[in-house]
Amino acid sequence: MSKRQKFVIATLILTLGIVLIRYPMFQWRYRVLVYLVIDWALSLWALHDRDFGGVEWVTLLILPTMFSLGGALVFPLLPRSFDSFLIWNISPDSGLLLGLGIRMAFLLLFAVGYYAVLLTRNIYNVAAIRTIQLLRAAHSVGFMMVLLTALSLFLVTASFHLSSFWNFCFIFIISLPLALSALWSINLEEGINRQLRLMTVFMALAVAEVGWIMSFWPVSVSLYALVLTTVFYTLVGMGQYYLSERLFGNTSREFVAVLVIIFILMIFTTSWSG
Repeated sequence: MSKRQKFVIATLILTLGIVLIRYPMFQWRYRVLVYLVIDWALSLWALHDRDFGGVEWVTLLILPTMFSLGGALVFPLLPRSFDSFLIWNISPDSGLLLGLGIRMAFLLLFAVGYYAVLLTRNIYNVAAIRTIQLLRAAHSVGFMMVLLTALSLFLVTASFHLSSFWNFCFIFIISLPLALSALWSINLEEGINRQLRLMTVFMALAVAEVGWIMSFWPVSVSLYALVLTTVFYTLVGMGQYYLSERLFGNTSREFVAVLVIIFILMIFTTSWSG
């Protein structure tokens, strides 16, 4: 069986799993755990080959596993009716139809995204042992998928309305492996050196601290997740440029400018009146 056939099979199974996980076969946390195990096993099966080994057992499987988990956790949060997103009033039947359309579109985007994640991981696996022209494109697509994964998991975390302590813990747990995966993909080294470990921990701590601070800030769930994703984007993006020795002044200013714009947006959209 070719790699692409494996990718298609794994994508179809996990997309179907997102729908089936909502059915109450047993308690929700056990359904998520079963899906996570199947997710990891399918990602390993799809990517594994004779060149697969060493640190790739961790670094190549982080993003596929967490991307699928994020999709499975976000899917139940989608509205059954799309009325709340429309300015004008529509009939209940139309609202349900639009809600169904949103869910179908989400499943389609998930399938395309997961397939793209597997493709980028496969390119990294090949590029670790020989030069390949698709590596630069894989870096761009891979980083975008890392950001989408972070956004989805931050949304789920914010939707639980946890205490500041638990927000800090969960955001750190989410950010650490995603940052490691994104930074490792730049040089594709056989191991995880001290510099990479320190950068990963520092970035995860910084994002988690912002999440802790924002727990006291009266912002919406979506804005909370967007700000955290922007902080993650700024830190990890600059880290990638630094590791590739292309972090210049203009690049740094562009990353910081995006962060400043999001923080200004957060300040002006915050409702202090409750």
